[in-house]
Amino acid sequence: MPFNLRAIPTNKLGSLFFRMAAMAAKFAVFVFLSKYFGEVVYGVYTLIATTITVSIFVLGLDFYNFMIRDLLLKKKETASKIGSAFILYLIIYLLFFMLGYVAFKQIDYFSDHTPLILLICITEHFHQEIYRLLLAFKKVLSANWFLFFRVAGWTLSIVALILWSGWEITLKTVLMVWGGFNVGALFLVFLVFCREIRPSIFSMKIKKDWLLKGLKISMVFYTATLALKTIEYSNRYIVEGILGEASAGIFSFYSNFAMLVSLYVSTLVVSYEIPGLIESSLTSDFKQKLSSYKKLLFSHSLIASLVSLLVVYPVLLWQGKESFANFWPLAILLTFGMFLMNISLVYHAYLYIKHRERKILEITIIAGIINVVSTYFLCTYFGLYGAGIAFLITGISMFWLRKGSIKKKELEV
Repeated sequence: MPFNLRAIPTNKLGSLFFRMAAMAAKFAVFVFLSKYFGEVVYGVYTLIATTITVSIFVLGLDFYNFMIRDLLLKKKETASKIGSAFILYLIIYLLFFMLGYVAFKQIDYFSDHTPLILLICITEHFHQEIYRLLLAFKKVLSANWFLFFRVAGWTLSIVALILWSGWEITLKTVLMVWGGFNVGALFLVFLVFCREIRPSIFSMKIKKDWLLKGLKISMVFYTATLALKTIEYSNRYIVEGILGEASAGIFSFYSNFAMLVSLYVSTLVVSYEIPGLIESSLTSDFKQKLSSYKKLLFSHSLIASLVSLLVVYPVLLWQGKESFANFWPLAILLTFGMFLMNISLVYHAYLYIKHRERKILEITIIAGIINVVSTYFLCTYFGLYGAGIAFLITGISMFWLRKGSIKKKELEV
């Protein structure tokens, strides 16, 4: 029987299942590797995984922020705009590979795996852009199905190898399986959508002026995103630099629990609501939709935070490593900080929709500086708990900076 994506039920529940299943699979591999690898090797793995995650945001120059908003509000020459954007990405990939090869070879725990890391960085970003486009065109189920195939494919394969193969699983094994599924998933996307893409290829024109305009606007978003990712991930590198790879692995372990909150909210709330919110920004329904968005963010962030904290204890019991269990309060600090960041997304959405990019940039730079400075000093004097407290301080700062950027007379939500 030929593959038919339309046979999958097109509803929110189906999309949530695929997205959450992908998240669960990725979480499972982190947990299994935390038990399988020693603390130092696991710490190196988490630093590589964090670098790959950060590269997704670095590679695209945040051009999608301009492109998606433009595609939704100005529905003309869509194929040419998308084609032009992907040509830009291909140029970036080439430059990144050349520069990254030289840079990563200088880092001890990257040097032996540099080509694989670069391949995963590039393919992860390419998949992310495809995912964003599918969400923008309200093909949420399709987006999450492909995400599930790719992420669950490589992660569950690693778990299966650990449980049943009897082989010694190394970092290289993990990266090879990860990269292989990323490349395979790209071929699958092409096969599924080739009929829809083919007619547009021949009518596509490179829109240089549109690209230049987009780059100018996206540079503000890009700087803001780099500051935001500094908040989310720099603490892992700071912990590694001050306390070593083993401590970085422990901190990353608890960080991944906190990140589940953000992933859940992004899947169930942001993915569905933002496209409609952007389209409603020119209508009288905008404030009502934004108010609804605020309520959804709060309720789902609260649910995800509680579930994340409840899951920590049984995982620690199964893992059986005292070095990890000794720092369980980190989960509370990190999860509460992530909760505050997520409920403040309603204010971020308002600023984004109203083209107030410079205010977004200002907020994230201030919060990023608070994060780096507080993490460095608190980690130096109070160890891992200091890093957790610093993240909570950053979450509080982000919430108040975002909320304070919108006047009550502008918006009552």
